[in-house]
Amino acid sequence: MKKNISTKKKKETQDINALYQDIVVSTNTLIWRTDTEGRFTFLNPSWGKNYGHEAEEMLGRPFSDFQVQEAAEHYINAFRNCLIGESIIGHETTFFSKTGAEVDLAINMIPLYDKGSVIGTQGTAFDITERKRADELLQYISSKDELTGLYNLHTFLSMTEQQIKTANREKKQMLVIYGGVDGMQVINDDHGRETGDKVLIDTANILRKTFREADILARTGGDEFVISTLVSAKDHDKLIMDRLKENLDKYNAGKSGSLKLSMSFGSSFYNPDKPLPIEEVLSKADEKMHEHKKAWKQQ
Repeated sequence: MKKNISTKKKKETQDINALYQDIVVSTNTLIWRTDTEGRFTFLNPSWGKNYGHEAEEMLGRPFSDFQVQEAAEHYINAFRNCLIGESIIGHETTFFSKTGAEVDLAINMIPLYDKGSVIGTQGTAFDITERKRADELLQYISSKDELTGLYNLHTFLSMTEQQIKTANREKKQMLVIYGGVDGMQVINDDHGRETGDKVLIDTANILRKTFREADILARTGGDEFVISTLVSAKDHDKLIMDRLKENLDKYNAGKSGSLKLSMSFGSSFYNPDKPLPIEEVLSKADEKMHEHKKAWKQQ
């Protein structure tokens, strides 16, 4: 009777082990083990099946060999924490497939013990590349003005805070320019909303042509735009406005009546030697722009 029970338990254990082995071999999940130096000692077939790296190529090498430096540094920190007993859950990292494609992974990793001593790590990883790309696309879309493709005001404020840090560090002034399209209501009334939208898109393109890639351009709403740029010379703002006027003149060549693009501008400086809150700098530029717009209407 005891022999039958023992045989039955042995058979159950064998069946469970066979099941686990089938799962490890057939799953798309990446499964691995490493020694205490981070070198792979086991890899399931998913590495080769999905990403082209055969086990023979990766065994004996650390995961960091297949990563860019920044990702490798973060992974190595997580690996070291795992060796001292920490369970790593959802660590996001990247590595390169055999073809050189960048793959985003979420890693779960736990210490591997033998007789109470840590002899390495073991873990699983899930491909989150599509999710990451979707998140990045959503973030990109949410940061942009839908009509012009420039940044929206929320993103502008966030990016300008970083630009202020650069201005403080490099002792440069930050020039903020507010611009508004003059007579936008007349354009919409005389030529229709579709033409008005095209004028706003054209305005955004003129601003792109005028300013550098490192400058921050945004549409704040309606017919108004805002730009921030780091400057090192006192007369840099005049050079910028001259270039902007030149590009406006080129755009207006051959156009007539209300379709000639006119803009009112106001500017203000953030000075790292006399710092002001960004809201105050923006407010000053906005006030000057509206003063010029009022003067344009009275012409």
